[in-house]
Amino acid sequence: MVGRFGLAIPALALAGLFASQIRRPATVGAVATDSFTFGVLLVSTALIVCGLSFFPALTLGPLLEHFLAR
Repeated sequence: MVGRFGLAIPALALAGLFASQIRRPATVGAVATDSFTFGVLLVSTALIVCGLSFFPALTLGPLLEHFLAR
């Protein structure tokens, strides 16, 4: 019970604090999160991070086999 609800209760309390905050007007440096540009930026960042995580392992496998085959 503590393992399940020990993390859920603080997360819900933090969400309640964020929900109770007042909305502030957008400033010049703010990025609108409901625009197409933000969506493209978010998806491209996720693809770059995933690519940098998985591509080294995918390329090292065939390279290692090539060098060990000799």
